[in-house]
Amino acid sequence: MNDDFLRGYYQGAVETAPASLSAYDTATLAMTMVVQHLRHTNLPEERITDLVNHLLFATAGDPTMAARLLELTKAELESFAARLMAKGLGK
Repeated sequence: MNDDFLRGYYQGAVETAPASLSAYDTATLAMTMVVQHLRHTNLPEERITDLVNHLLFATAGDPTMAARLLELTKAELESFAARLMAKGLGK
């Protein structure tokens, strides 16, 4: 897992997010998707935190939001992402 891959994954999530989401919600959804992806790789939690911190620096992301996402379980991340998608799709 390298920084280029994570930035690309993040950018892909931004580009495919519903257009009706605010910029903040779009960034939150993208970061949620990245953390969720990293959790599914079963990397050690310390490595996931390091990768997210590198991504935060590269994207000028919100460290408070990222810290909250890092505290969520895989299931909670999926639920949170689904709620953001539903919000963007007006459901």
